[in-house]
Amino acid sequence: MRLSNDSDDDISSMCNLEFELNQYLEKEGSTAYNVYPGVEMIDYDFTAERQNLYSTNVLESTAHLVKSCLGAGILGMHEAYMYGGLWTSLGLTVVVGFLVSYSMFMLVKSAQTMYGRLRVPRLSYPDLAEVAIATGPLKSCRRFSKAFRYLTDVFLFLNFNGTCCIFEIMIAQTLKQVLASVTDYKLSMSILILIITAPLIALCLIRSLKYLAPFSLVADLIIVTCVLTTMYYSISVAADLNKRPVWKSTHGLLRFLGICIYSINGIGVTLPIENNMRRPVYFRAVLQWGMPFVVTLVMIIGFFGYWAWGEQCRSPFTVHMPSNTILTIMQGFLTITLGVTFAVHFWVPFRIIWHYVGRNYKNWETSSQPSWFSFSLQSWRQ
Repeated sequence: MRLSNDSDDDISSMCNLEFELNQYLEKEGSTAYNVYPGVEMIDYDFTAERQNLYSTNVLESTAHLVKSCLGAGILGMHEAYMYGGLWTSLGLTVVVGFLVSYSMFMLVKSAQTMYGRLRVPRLSYPDLAEVAIATGPLKSCRRFSKAFRYLTDVFLFLNFNGTCCIFEIMIAQTLKQVLASVTDYKLSMSILILIITAPLIALCLIRSLKYLAPFSLVADLIIVTCVLTTMYYSISVAADLNKRPVWKSTHGLLRFLGICIYSINGIGVTLPIENNMRRPVYFRAVLQWGMPFVVTLVMIIGFFGYWAWGEQCRSPFTVHMPSNTILTIMQGFLTITLGVTFAVHFWVPFRIIWHYVGRNYKNWETSSQPSWFSFSLQSWRQ
């Protein structure tokens, strides 16, 4: 899946990132540039330079942010509250949500500062890691900027590629439960994974986040429906609230924090969403609307789920539903939401591979082809 914000002008700007970085470092070390009047650079409008015909608005970007944050972790938040204690977990959910939101805000703010400093329209996560070290105040660390870029690529690829593998297994497991409830015909996990691979690949072939936005909106509505249904059934069977412990143990608290951060964290897809926005200066509004919504849904599942089912909490929360029909419908809906989440998360490891493949292709194009052919190809693209 490739985002359509990779227009020709943007590709040219990103290909010149190393040149712009070297230019900035030369000007930074030049005394004449700092004191000679009339050579100051005008403010760089990175929004106007993007020229993206398929950019997303604030609503679509918020839908993507919510969907990227609400992954498989929300299915087990009631079990996480069981580990950490009811009120302790509730308070820490707010703290974790604030810290994650602030980290996302600092990441985007740093990226937008580097846009003006290097005069480029966008930066990926590895690009930002490289230029932040290369232009940072610690000059002794600048020579390691490429190493930081490669480390960022490796960690992002392992993180999101592993997450996508988990999503595919969870989708197959959910489908297996749905088939077992409606028919006696049984399929192995390997066959189910092969079956769902085709629609997942088709969904990942959507090239624009704008075209993927309707799927994210529908998935967000499904998540809200499942959360409200869970809250309704949990209230109907809820026990005395005083029977739920406020605090359990340090080990349980650590287990809660791991699940909570996994359920809320969307830092890896923050820059892709910002890079594809029509008005990236409004990304703060996306955070202000999206992250409270994410934290609220997580708190509802955790609080009401643990209040209702106590020490019998098991993941996913749909196993506690009393009706087989409702359970089957909710599991089918959750399969759809996990598929959309898979498509959003898959962009990150795919983009990393595409970066290195595309770089090799560009080198082949410029070195192996005749000059008149390259000129004609460039003219045709324009």
